[in-house]
Amino acid sequence: MITESTPKVWDETILLVADATHATPPQDEFDRCIDQPLGRTVDAMHEALERCCKTVHRYTDLNNFTQQISRYPNSLVFPYWFGQQSRSRHGLVPAICEAANTMFVGADAFAKIVCNDKELSKEICRQAGLSVPMSAVLTGLGDLRYADYLPLPVVVKPNYEGTSLGITQRNLCQTWDEAADVSAQLFARLGQPVIIEEFIAGREFSACMLGTCERSVAINVGGWKIDGDSRYLDARLNTFDLKLPSERTFEWEPLTQLFTEESLEAFRSCFARLGKVELLRIDGRVRGDEIVILELTPDIYLGDDGEFCRAFGYDETNYDAFISRLVSNCLEGYKASMPVC
Repeated sequence: MITESTPKVWDETILLVADATHATPPQDEFDRCIDQPLGRTVDAMHEALERCCKTVHRYTDLNNFTQQISRYPNSLVFPYWFGQQSRSRHGLVPAICEAANTMFVGADAFAKIVCNDKELSKEICRQAGLSVPMSAVLTGLGDLRYADYLPLPVVVKPNYEGTSLGITQRNLCQTWDEAADVSAQLFARLGQPVIIEEFIAGREFSACMLGTCERSVAINVGGWKIDGDSRYLDARLNTFDLKLPSERTFEWEPLTQLFTEESLEAFRSCFARLGKVELLRIDGRVRGDEIVILELTPDIYLGDDGEFCRAFGYDETNYDAFISRLVSNCLEGYKASMPVC
């Protein structure tokens, strides 16, 4: 039986847990440093947190964080940890916080692990009344024979990854021989199940959501206009190379007005079904009159140039207000109060 805990009094201390990288840009689509936030992003986040609370402690080692967390029973943890290789990696920091009964920003371990599994997260979408691509999960190349009901072309992806790790235009396969070759490479390089999906052509969008299960959830939908082209991704994949520094231009284009209230309510239902999530990005495509969901992402890039920040009207000029909003939203979810001086 789950019982409500007594609301806490926040001590105005934040524990920022982040695995920043100062490495050079990734060498190829399998370089896991693409998963880790850049040092300058974490530094900007740290500085913004210092301006919205009394004390910030920064942890870069999970063992040290685990040993120290009991010292901060009334503090708030801000997880920004991405770089572990296990399929449970996104749930590690929330799980540590739950074990220590310490408040933390964002999704709990359950929601993070469910969303990190591309096939499992489809069921959450279906329960919310949302369409998803037809798909098949392979645990070995021999399973490919069970996927032949899918219409070509198909997209071949690792089942547990994000940030387009392992994804180039080669992953959009026009034949089953191509799908077999890409699957073999993913098995060899990433050592995890492979998901094969029907390719959804159409306008790509991200529904960015912020709130808690106890109150209304703010939602703003948009998509990137790349090199001035709103339809840049319509017939191609959102690939690894698009995450790298380049001469391309990216402009956030608001799209909420294109979605019916019924669709927005389905997004909110998806949010609610995950429980403690607080901030969620639902990525999908519009195919004709149909909305098809590709991924659920609670492990969101929170830099001032990212879609989540831009979706809510923030950029580098008011980034402090964005980070403060994430903190206050979390505290409202916990019904935590500020100390009385």
